[in-house]
Amino acid sequence: MQDFHLRRTVLALAAAGALVLAALPQPARAQANYPNKKVTFMVGFSPGGGIDTLARVVAQELFDHFGYQIVIDNRPGAASNIAARAVARAAPDGYTLLVTGNSLAINQTYYRNPGYSVDELTPVAFAARDSMAIAVKASHPAHNLAEFVDGLKGKPFSFGFGGSSARIASEYVFRVTMKLPATAVPFQSGAPAINALLGDHVDIVAGPIAEIYPHVLQGNLRALAVTGPQRARALPNVPTLSESGMKGIEIYGWNGFLAPAKIPQEIALKLNGDINTVVQKPAVAAHLRMLGYEPYTLELADAPVFLKNSVDSWARMIRATGIGEE
Repeated sequence: MQDFHLRRTVLALAAAGALVLAALPQPARAQANYPNKKVTFMVGFSPGGGIDTLARVVAQELFDHFGYQIVIDNRPGAASNIAARAVARAAPDGYTLLVTGNSLAINQTYYRNPGYSVDELTPVAFAARDSMAIAVKASHPAHNLAEFVDGLKGKPFSFGFGGSSARIASEYVFRVTMKLPATAVPFQSGAPAINALLGDHVDIVAGPIAEIYPHVLQGNLRALAVTGPQRARALPNVPTLSESGMKGIEIYGWNGFLAPAKIPQEIALKLNGDINTVVQKPAVAAHLRMLGYEPYTLELADAPVFLKNSVDSWARMIRATGIGEE
């Protein structure tokens, strides 16, 4: 008889639990076991580039360690604005994330109308930071920026770049900060800019360390300075801009994961924690450094301030140089 009453009590509790679960709003139930379907990483650049590779590395690690099923959807175009616009309009359920770089911050000022507002996106994690290198041909006599400027003897020179971030950095360093008589020569990407330098069509280039470093390693280029707040691990003997006499000048990029603005806090926290965990794994950190990135993590609460500071920093440089969408 006692067993009979015990069974009735257990069944009653189970039924009550089922009723409570059924009464929960559907989003709350979905959050409890997130992710329970495929997550899309929308990458604002073509396959094979640094940001695309970073997205795939993180996706694989999230699958291996946390069971995420992730699809990479490349949406190149308009300096990642196309992908950002698509994510801003996606359902805020954690199943569509934008994987992009500091072009997102640049675009808020560079473009008159990028097609979305940065307020329509929520940064959930930052996986890496990077900076640019300023380089000349290896045969050039200059070994630092001061020697490069001294060798000019006041004569005009040309600098090559590929992409908006390299252009803004170059203009800000050479024209605004150093006040040099420089001519900007744009290229579609970093590779043709470097080829132009090797072919003596420009005098100096600026570009991501990931693009410059292989040529330094091969003995084709010499890096004169890096633009970030500290020396790059890939180029430990190359001084920063601040060490080169431009105190307080720091220009760096980042790679991050952003979601639609109204993503549930619980899902954003899980994504932040899981991405931070995989980025800090030694094998992943080593892989990112091979791409020219420095692994980087932030708590979710600090991510909006980091993004805002990046937007503001690039805005100041863009306004100082006077460049933008034509």
